[in-house]
Amino acid sequence: MYSSVKPVLLTSVLLTLSSCVALHQSVLPASALHSQSATQLAALSQSNGLNQKNALGQLDVLWPETASQRAWVNNRRSFISYQGQGELLLELGTTTALTLSVNGKILHLHPDANLGQHLALDISAVTRNGINQLELVDIKPLGAKIRLVLPYPVLQDNTATAAHNAGFSAAVLNELDQLIQREVEQGFPGAVLLIAKDGKIIKETAYGYASRYASDGTELSQPEPMQTDTVFDLASNTKMYATNYAIMQLVSAGKLDINLPLQHYLTEYQGNGREQRLVSDLLYHSAGYAPEVHFHRPDNRHGPAFYSLDRARSMQLIASEVPFERERGGKAVYSDIDYMLLGLLIERITGQAQDEYLEQQLYRPMELNSTVFNPLRKGIAQSRIAATELDGNSRGGRVMFPADKRGVVRGNVHDEKARYAFDGVAGHAGLFSTARETATLAMLALHGGYGLTPVFSQAVIQQFVRPSVTDHTVGLGWRTAVGGDLNWHFGPYASAYAFGHTGWTGTATLVDPYYGLVVVLLTNKKHSPVLAEGENSYYFAGDRFETGMYGSIMSKIYQAMQ
Repeated sequence: MYSSVKPVLLTSVLLTLSSCVALHQSVLPASALHSQSATQLAALSQSNGLNQKNALGQLDVLWPETASQRAWVNNRRSFISYQGQGELLLELGTTTALTLSVNGKILHLHPDANLGQHLALDISAVTRNGINQLELVDIKPLGAKIRLVLPYPVLQDNTATAAHNAGFSAAVLNELDQLIQREVEQGFPGAVLLIAKDGKIIKETAYGYASRYASDGTELSQPEPMQTDTVFDLASNTKMYATNYAIMQLVSAGKLDINLPLQHYLTEYQGNGREQRLVSDLLYHSAGYAPEVHFHRPDNRHGPAFYSLDRARSMQLIASEVPFERERGGKAVYSDIDYMLLGLLIERITGQAQDEYLEQQLYRPMELNSTVFNPLRKGIAQSRIAATELDGNSRGGRVMFPADKRGVVRGNVHDEKARYAFDGVAGHAGLFSTARETATLAMLALHGGYGLTPVFSQAVIQQFVRPSVTDHTVGLGWRTAVGGDLNWHFGPYASAYAFGHTGWTGTATLVDPYYGLVVVLLTNKKHSPVLAEGENSYYFAGDRFETGMYGSIMSKIYQAMQ
């Protein structure tokens, strides 16, 4: 660890390999090479780089290597980056000089010995969007070895730069602002919209109010403005950014095979055809379960035996009692039961509660301190959290059950099953987060890791986001844009590679690898008056606004890309 950073001269030279192909020169500033930060140094010291299970970042290699007999294969790797972003961490060992090539640009390094053995090289001047190339051209002295660690891309704040510099039309984005603001003036509660392109946040805007209405539907005299760091109930986006991510991580680690029967992991899961259900059936929503079971109500349609306000009892019910509604396979029928079971599966494999596992293994290593289950118990003030429904889960007094705690829902998960039957932690709902932290999580679905934190492999990403052969609107958990069936979510201009999810409380996420685009639209649209429609029907006012219906917002964002 070093307290000061000393500049070192980086000389740019023209080198010719044995192939007689000349590489381009590149000049980096002297400050591009410096001592690693304390955090980087600590991370590298805890991992030797030789064991891939302990590898850091997207590349963690010890070069020179002789793994292949093909001369132009050794000491070469591709990596994902964005233009203007990228850093290479070096453990020098006995190395006194080395020559690297990044995208054909030669970097000839003679590190100052005073900088020590652990250096960081800023390569942002030579990186590009998408796939980049790294090569070790030369190293001295003979027999020297060097460890190179290349972090995953991270989300950078580019909001201070004009939108057109990121390839967006400022005029079109202004039209989008006007639409959302106009709807707020007409009664829509509030929203936070974040747009990231090529690893850079180009827009992060709060609209309206985090708390606007009283429990009787009247407007507050002093509504609380929405902030960009307001914490939202993500609702069913929990399925992706909590449950799916944990499943994908366990698959990458070799601890879970989704093509095995669920009974392989949950021995009590048997009888009435349960033995036939694979883990993948749950992810594809093709296991045959009904959309939900109202454990929180004594008058649920399955009878008093399925009434549960105890988490352990609820887990036991989904593992061995909840009946199937249809045969497995075929077109997806969206079901919370599928993801309740996946949450139980995660807990059984890891030996931890789902929230504990995710917070320890994913959210905290990524420094996501506002991404939690049960935020009020985790030290997040209620004033930071967007309000949801106005009067408990009563739909304006139309739906009554004994457990319901009336009043404006704020800081407790809105989903009744998650709140009352699973104590706020369930595989289908319960996660809270901010727009920026949700966007950070969405970056994982592009790259598989964040900074020095690997989470899952590229192979697993491709496996999970690939559309199902029986229903192209879904991947393994993810919703997909292919075919245009879900234009209401993704808009009409999303690429066939786009995927994401929505949440009942008013949350929508979109990840489009083709454009390097991440969109997070978090609203509290259910925090709005419940209005009658006909004799026996009703609706939330927030559901009828364009902002709360997602597709038009996504359409305008794609239109803004130039």
